[in-house]
Amino acid sequence: MANEEMGDAGPFVRADQQEAADGHGSAGDAAGRHRPGRHHARRRRAELAGEAGLGSAGQRLSGRRRWLWWSALGLIVAGALGLRLWYLFAWRHPMEIAGDAFYYHHAANLLVDGRGWPNPYDLINDDRYVPDAQHPPMTSLLLAIPSLFGLRGFLDHQIFLCGIGALSVLVVGLAGRRIAGPATGLVAATIAAVYPGMWLPDPLVMSETPGILACALVMLACYRLWDRRRPIDVVWVALALAAAMLTRAELALLAILLVTPLVLRLPALSWRRRLGYLGIAAGVSAAAISPWVGYNLSRFEEPEFISSGLGVTLAVTHCDATYHGDFIGWWSLPCADTLVPDPPTEVSQRDRAFREAALDYIGDNSDRLPVVSAARLGRTWGVFRPWQQARLDTIEARPEEITKVAIVSLWCLAPLGAVGVGLAWRRRRPVLPLLATPLVLSVTSALVYGNTRFRAVAEPSVVLMASITIGAVVTAAASSARRGRGPAPDEASFPPFPTTDPHAPVPPTTTGSPADASTTATRPLRLT
Repeated sequence: MANEEMGDAGPFVRADQQEAADGHGSAGDAAGRHRPGRHHARRRRAELAGEAGLGSAGQRLSGRRRWLWWSALGLIVAGALGLRLWYLFAWRHPMEIAGDAFYYHHAANLLVDGRGWPNPYDLINDDRYVPDAQHPPMTSLLLAIPSLFGLRGFLDHQIFLCGIGALSVLVVGLAGRRIAGPATGLVAATIAAVYPGMWLPDPLVMSETPGILACALVMLACYRLWDRRRPIDVVWVALALAAAMLTRAELALLAILLVTPLVLRLPALSWRRRLGYLGIAAGVSAAAISPWVGYNLSRFEEPEFISSGLGVTLAVTHCDATYHGDFIGWWSLPCADTLVPDPPTEVSQRDRAFREAALDYIGDNSDRLPVVSAARLGRTWGVFRPWQQARLDTIEARPEEITKVAIVSLWCLAPLGAVGVGLAWRRRRPVLPLLATPLVLSVTSALVYGNTRFRAVAEPSVVLMASITIGAVVTAAASSARRGRGPAPDEASFPPFPTTDPHAPVPPTTTGSPADASTTATRPLRLT
């Protein structure tokens, strides 16, 4: 397609060659060459489009195909919203407002009422105002949007999060298109629309739904940065990362495991520019989360940054009940009372007491930690006592039947995802954005406890990896169908899987020199 979403016009072009052609490459910067203006860059891209066989007729056709693609994506997103609303009204309405859902729902309304950020349980049940940061703020901040317009009921918040879930389908579709082309984008959106792992959390009013959206945005922004390598693209990555951190605190690990290595590996850039980009990413992310961090540092006795919930989480997951027996790798509320019988009342001091007690238990039982960690990972990824885990998930209002369908669906998508990673690697597309969130999830789960809900933030990665494989099959089938009658007149408007392979075949040219034509090299994705 001549235009990618939010992308420059023209076919897939090697960024380093395009920079050299436009005079913006790092070598040109070092030599102090004259840089042609933006008008010259646009004219040059138009020339390259003509050389690739994208004349005016091709551009009109590509515009029609582009409209059809967006129309198909819109229909998929609408269907995704309909499925989520059906699930809400058929399965989750009315629903008891308890646990984390109680916290997020009431925290949003209290914020709109100007009450700040207290513990909703203490304020509503006992009329005590206790400053709290048990959960990061993003989920309640999002729920405050409908509350601000008078939609304050629990059902209102459920419907709003179903809309957030449908928005995630849109972002996953755009990410699939950015990674491997239009066919993969539509496949990814379709899977995301119907795969239970993507919609099961939406009406439960928990952080998993915003977490899915944030992680999908991180992947889309990372691939956009890899393709375009502009400062504004770094800013988008940093903002998406900050949103992920403010949704689930453990996603801060993406800064180390994804953003830093990705920025430092950006091709066709000097090390000076890479380090500058890394500084931009760090600065923007820090600025985005600093209001919440500063707010927390000002209201607790002990330092608390994004969340004060780590201590109690460790306390209910590190005890004899979770290290042995039928519930190994799970959690147990009585564990906290066993570790700290009389915890402090102040939030940050209680968090510290629970953390220290849990770490002492871990040190005393370190020989069991490998087995327990393996059980936790197995529970999270649906391979250790999956049907027991489905029954345990009902504690968090997850229907057992749908949870089982989600587990079986994951078993079907995982092998396709493994093939998809191999295909992306073979086509020189970075695979770290696809693998980083599952890695962060696995590390967190191994250290804390196993739970199906933790896997939610990795579901967009699962969907995208599988869609690469299915998209390759669809593209190969379409190529075979066209082989007997020659290429379609607007074939160039749907380019094949992008590549930076210097040995890729060069398309025929109509104008310009052979050297110019080499900048438009593309290579179709093959399954063999």
